[in-house]
Amino acid sequence: MIKKIPLWGWIAIAIAILFLVNYISSRALNRSLFNLALDQIREDKTGVVQQRDEWIATCEKQILDLQKDVERVQKEKAIEKARAAQSAAEVVRLKGRINALQVQIDNIVVSHDPDAVLDSLRKQGIRSIRRRNTP
Repeated sequence: MIKKIPLWGWIAIAIAILFLVNYISSRALNRSLFNLALDQIREDKTGVVQQRDEWIATCEKQILDLQKDVERVQKEKAIEKARAAQSAAEVVRLKGRINALQVQIDNIVVSHDPDAVLDSLRKQGIRSIRRRNTP
């Protein structure tokens, strides 16, 4: 039976076998290349996920730091408001004191009579004052 097949048949069988081997090897190579590309995509995805997680962690840390700063500034603001209130109260107290002293100054009556002034000073306990005789 082998001798009954003509030469062109043998060539066609050889070519068919070569095409079959080429098809099988190309399928295996394509599967290998597909798996290689899939592995590369998975590695890239893992890297992207890691970078994303690191970025999220960094952002969360920055958010916490900023929240601490906000709390600190709010405390400082409250302290400054308390100081301002104390200062305002002190200003009001001092203005009242100034007004009271102004009233006392306005109520001072100075006599034009030197003898009355000397008697007033002696009543306050100042004894060393004497009247000078002026010509």
